[in-house]
Amino acid sequence: MIEIIDNWLSDKLSEFLKDCYLYNTPHFYGHTSNPGADQIPFYQNYCPDDALHAYLFYNVSQTINKNLKPVRSYINVQHQHMDGSFHKDDGETTILYMVTQTLDKGIGCLEFEDGEKVDFVQNRLVWFDASRMHRGNAPNTITPRITLAFKTFVEKL
Repeated sequence: MIEIIDNWLSDKLSEFLKDCYLYNTPHFYGHTSNPGADQIPFYQNYCPDDALHAYLFYNVSQTINKNLKPVRSYINVQHQHMDGSFHKDDGETTILYMVTQTLDKGIGCLEFEDGEKVDFVQNRLVWFDASRMHRGNAPNTITPRITLAFKTFVEKL
């Protein structure tokens, strides 16, 4: 099951994050969805342990109404031709926030191995079972496709 929330953050915070991750956050080349596999690397950077990212994680937990325990969070930065490969994530639930500009239908989408696709729409929050095979497809624009990923476990109360 995939859950989608559009317009997750205020317009101001959404634009702030886009500019922050696009222009002011370093990212490092060489990340792959399946380490050791023959695939095109893309860029990544782990999120700092700061108040902004703590707030975003808190907001994610409130939005999906689950007591989440973080595994890690990071941004993925994909330029043209940097398609991801199908993979599973660690943790129980993967939450993706689509940071940069909305892409044309079917371009840069989140794709699942069973054929289901979620279009890349700026300010969209998507969550799904981390064991579900998925990949992020590259954009066809000069501006990269940036997602903020949260890998989580659901805490049992």
